Amino acid sequence: MTQVSSLFRNRNFLLLWLSSIFGNLALAIATLSETWYVVKTLGVKEQLGFVMIAGSVPRIVLMAFGGVLADRMKRTRIIRFSLTTRVFLMLALVGLLYVNALNIVTLTGFAFLYGALDAFFWPARDALLPSVVPDLDLPRANSIMLTTNQIGLVFGPVLGGALLALLSYEWVFVFTAVMLAAGTFCVAQVKEPPMDWHAARKQVLAELKEGVQYALSSPVLRSLMIIYAIANLLFMGPLALGVPIVAADNLHGNAAVLSYLQSAFAAGMVTGGFLLTIFPPRKKRLLMIALVIVAEGVLLGSLSHVTWLTLAVCVQFLTGLGVVSNNVPMMSLIQQYADRSKIGRVMSLNTMASMGLSPLSYAMVTGLLSLHIGIGVIMPAFCLTMSAAMLVLIWTMPAIRQID
Repeated sequence: MTQVSSLFRNRNFLLLWLSSIFGNLALAIATLSETWYVVKTLGVKEQLGFVMIAGSVPRIVLMAFGGVLADRMKRTRIIRFSLTTRVFLMLALVGLLYVNALNIVTLTGFAFLYGALDAFFWPARDALLPSVVPDLDLPRANSIMLTTNQIGLVFGPVLGGALLALLSYEWVFVFTAVMLAAGTFCVAQVKEPPMDWHAARKQVLAELKEGVQYALSSPVLRSLMIIYAIANLLFMGPLALGVPIVAADNLHGNAAVLSYLQSAFAAGMVTGGFLLTIFPPRKKRLLMIALVIVAEGVLLGSLSHVTWLTLAVCVQFLTGLGVVSNNVPMMSLIQQYADRSKIGRVMSLNTMASMGLSPLSYAMVTGLLSLHIGIGVIMPAFCLTMSAAMLVLIWTMPAIRQID
């Protein structure tokens, strides 16, 4: 516990931690509100996938450039710009609601903008933590950050559901904008360690090529990219599109039911984060990641046939526990094995590998739904295939079994 308390005496870590809580709480409320607006208010659940795809495409296309930028300039400046822009986007949503112009087309456009901002925000955020926390504290720092972020995601859906029951969408988005502004203020106070930002640089494409070659030459980084590319192709679509449909159809619920499911998922991540903070994994982390993904596939695949809310909440809790149990070791492995001068590019490349196939996953699920194939068929087919693929990787890739 002494090591944990020493992290919170690190002013930069404390400010980054607070900013992350505000930002993730705002994200949870906004995501719940926009998802429910599409599914229930607009009544076009089949088109929810288009919103997801619109957010994913710019995120993936621009992510590599975001990684280069994170290695070239102050990461705090990139984060501030992204959060500030989101504040104005939330207020723009309020204006569109006021004039009754918020429809699936405008929401898709906003999702595109969110994705573009994420492409620069995520590499900067992930590269900033190792620069303000000593190497020995990184495993616990990652666990604390992920755990406290998920605390925001636990309370975010609950608070979002309560706000939607009491207030209009306009006021919910105003509240979200205020939370984002608070996060912006906190990150603006972080004092980033000086680096030689003006050192001679190669051309952007040359730096991208250098980053790709570096990542592929490392057995750890290469294995992680393969694992997450396959997993997210088969996991993200059923998770993002399947859970709201299960809440609306199988459980015959309202926004509160969806918030329960999302909160249970986040609560599982919080629980896993606490456990990993106290007992950070040190051995066979690649193998642990792959085996946990196997379990996630079985859990999420079973959710589509659950009609009892309590059981659905339990399944979501365990799925969230699984997600954090592979994300924390993944971050620690990257931060341990990646060169500090290339960490922005490595983070962005890993995110691209893990998220690059997400638009295809959303499109596949959306296409199958449009063919009137039920979510009870789609989710097990995708998720059990993911579990089988992970077992094949464990068997065929010695690095997964051998590297700590």
